[in-house]
Amino acid sequence: MKISQKNFLTAWENRKLVYGAMKKLHIYKDYSDYEDLLQDGVCLYAQMLEEHPDLPREEVDKLSFRKIIWNTTDRLRKIQRNDEHRCNVLECSNLAEAVHWDDLIVLKDEVNKMSKIEQIIFFEHLLFENTFSSLVIKYGINRKQLQRLKHKLLIKLQCTLKE
Repeated sequence: MKISQKNFLTAWENRKLVYGAMKKLHIYKDYSDYEDLLQDGVCLYAQMLEEHPDLPREEVDKLSFRKIIWNTTDRLRKIQRNDEHRCNVLECSNLAEAVHWDDLIVLKDEVNKMSKIEQIIFFEHLLFENTFSSLVIKYGINRKQLQRLKHKLLIKLQCTLKE
């Protein structure tokens, strides 16, 4: 949507509304994405001024305040999800350093002994985190059978690694 210069300047001059929305969400100036969220809020405010020229300014301000809160909350959730994903990747790299090499050799031998379905469960479900639904569609294997085999496989691997 194209925003007129007049509405953008109005939004910029009244950015206290955006500051208020960010304060309500407990986002402070020391937050690393503060400036980005502020600019997004100002753009949303200008967009609302553009979309509702017939409404009184007070009404547009109320609608804009709510929209800024919801969009900022969604953006924060997305940032949090990405940060959690990065943490999981870092944890995996740290885990790789802490793994006992003897266990990896034992697992390699066990993988060679597994049936084709057990290898599918081990690699695609346990390691690559594919869902059972995707495996059912991809290989045409019964979901109950996959769950039973996964349970047996985990017990077998647990016993093997304890030895």
